[in-house]
Amino acid sequence: MPGPDLFDQLLRLHGAEELGRSYLYVRLARYSVAGELDYSEISRILSGIRRRADWPRVWSAAAGRHEALARAAEGRGAKVSAGDAYLRAALCHHWGSMFAEGATKSTDHARSVELYRRGAPYYRPPSHRIEVPFESDHLPAYVRMPPAVEHPPVVLMIGGADTNKEELHHWGTELTLRGFCVVPFDGPGQGELAARYGRLTMRLDTFHLAVAAVIDHLESLHPELDLDKVGIFGNSLGGYLALDAALRDHRVKAVISNGGFADARSLDRWPPPVLAAFSSCLGIDDLTEVAGHIREHIDISKAPHANTPAALIVHGGREDLSDEAEAGAAAEAVGGTLLMVEDAWHTCSNRDHLVSSVFGDWMAAALDDPGFASTQRTVRAIDETGYADLFA
Repeated sequence: MPGPDLFDQLLRLHGAEELGRSYLYVRLARYSVAGELDYSEISRILSGIRRRADWPRVWSAAAGRHEALARAAEGRGAKVSAGDAYLRAALCHHWGSMFAEGATKSTDHARSVELYRRGAPYYRPPSHRIEVPFESDHLPAYVRMPPAVEHPPVVLMIGGADTNKEELHHWGTELTLRGFCVVPFDGPGQGELAARYGRLTMRLDTFHLAVAAVIDHLESLHPELDLDKVGIFGNSLGGYLALDAALRDHRVKAVISNGGFADARSLDRWPPPVLAAFSSCLGIDDLTEVAGHIREHIDISKAPHANTPAALIVHGGREDLSDEAEAGAAAEAVGGTLLMVEDAWHTCSNRDHLVSSVFGDWMAAALDDPGFASTQRTVRAIDETGYADLFA
């Protein structure tokens, strides 16, 4: 017989907003940054959550409010307001799916994708959906072109476990503002391809084939892009997958791993929801088997080093899924730079104004000058002066 739900117990004792402030289960900064929700709106939503069962219902209701605003603005031809509101509605459904179960999880995720696509023409810049042939299926992706840039360089974007490409919108916008075309995509087991849909499942040792397929597709059908300058940005698990793919494919010139792994050495301390997120990608129900697959296949030191891209490993000092030693091991394995953001959480979303600048500006420098990031080193961002230290 299962024991009491720890999340429910914490919600009763502390409330959802307090858990968000302490970064326990509720990733408050992540919701704010990726969903472009101001703090007062997140506070309003979280105040209605008293137990796990409330989670998807309350977020869905918030999504409905933002969708209503979007449709009203769209009806008036107010495209900027419509796009902003559709994005908020889409991400509210995405956050609602995080702790949903069964059919509700799939319904919330489907609505997230639907609403994101409804707002796609109004985003700045717009998102154009493409489908990349892969094995017996396809990989859904978006192409977002920077305004007034001819033949732009390209950054592929890879999310983490139990997430979707739509969640990468904010950092994608930051990259387009710096002249990049961004291509966020769902790989096998992610987003629209989550294992529960019975399509492609993720295998950590072959995910690089999906990355190669996306680049192949762009080479074939998008001559307007500068595919001599390809970078990859990966977030959380996507950080590891980005490093692994970049080491294998000579077309990748630079890679950023934000909150990724080297060898998952802290696996035994991961909370059960993290293993459940991996289960959602891998299509393996038994969490012991999930842990076994992770142990067997996450080790960047064993990846074939057929390519030597410029590499930036970004790690938060308050990270809860790995430690500085593991981040350092990743940097050493790929000959890259480790940026330690001392007071940041997993994926540094609570230090977004710093890391958003770093992601775009470092990628631009690395693609423009391959020698820029050729020295392995560690940079400590104690505060915002860490930006200058990184580029010194």
